[in-house]
Amino acid sequence: MEAEGCNPGVTIDSGNPLLKAVFLRRLRLTRLLLEGGAYINESDSQGQTPLMVACRTQHVDAQSASRVKLIQFLLEKGADPNIQDKEGRSALMHACREQDGPEVVSLLLASGADISLEDQSGTSALVYAVMAGDLKVLNLLLDACKDKGKEVIIITTDKFPCGKLQTKQYLSMPPLRPLDQAEKMTLPAPASPSEIQLITSPQSEGKKYRTFRSLNLITC
Repeated sequence: MEAEGCNPGVTIDSGNPLLKAVFLRRLRLTRLLLEGGAYINESDSQGQTPLMVACRTQHVDAQSASRVKLIQFLLEKGADPNIQDKEGRSALMHACREQDGPEVVSLLLASGADISLEDQSGTSALVYAVMAGDLKVLNLLLDACKDKGKEVIIITTDKFPCGKLQTKQYLSMPPLRPLDQAEKMTLPAPASPSEIQLITSPQSEGKKYRTFRSLNLITC
């Protein structure tokens, strides 16, 4: 089954009633199917669970429940936020990638979503949030990293001419600053992760940055 007109990349196995109900955001039908014995973490041929589909679907009609209510219900019924599909993406990665917003991300984090997971391309939920340019979600993830006391890395983003963000990360690199012509810029030798800053847009005015902790280093 494919989302019509909104997100043609979202496909599910049409023979799975639970996934179809979630795709259509039918909360009452989803509840009835689960009460009838449907498995909350059942996956399709792509490895997508109902929770992932709830994070991805863009289907909306007069009978559709809100994404937040549907995801909250699935989590309350025991949906596992850390299952990864065949591309290695978790529900949290999908939520960040689809720009589901801070309320959905908060629900996933509160239910134990692992921010350190990476997909097959080596991309984490944090990087998806950076690339989406969603500052509120990014702050939630940074706070979650900090709460876990992980090592610190830096992420900076540059924009391509098309407007897409490119994510870069460095270990032990100080923030760039203007240099005198006579002054040479020296970079520290590779070392263990140390305090680094996140700059959301190094080319923009009013740069925003903050420090956080993470064990992952993702290269471009």
